[in-house]
Amino acid sequence: MRAIHVSCLLAGLLAANGVQAQSTLGELLDQGARKLSAAEVQALGDLRIVRQAPDADAYIALRADGTVVGMVHNKQGEGSSEAVGTWSIDASGRRCADVSLPAFRMTMQQCGYTFQLGRDIFFASSDADRAVAAHLYTGPAFLR
Repeated sequence: MRAIHVSCLLAGLLAANGVQAQSTLGELLDQGARKLSAAEVQALGDLRIVRQAPDADAYIALRADGTVVGMVHNKQGEGSSEAVGTWSIDASGRRCADVSLPAFRMTMQQCGYTFQLGRDIFFASSDADRAVAAHLYTGPAFLR
């Protein structure tokens, strides 16, 4: 059971706060959002991600140095695990994070693109599929 609950959370790990309204990439683009270049993503510095779900909560930081650190708390009584890993970005602006949850004996990889709309920063798994979900990042790396 633990793998099922935690993997559902991890499916959206780079996607930010589950409480925030989710948009599609198409909706964001129609409002004027723009995809950030690799250099712009790197210049954002540290990004903090808070993902709250009925089964688990994750508190993750994507550090500017390419490391991932954080904690995942399972709400089904399976305990907690530190989250450790790395992220990188390619020339197209696609960021991939490889994250391990040692206490749950799990690893995951998630890739996607970063978009800016006004002062808000969003993550989407595609830069072309207008129907994909776009999630708002949370934390001090926002441009506010």
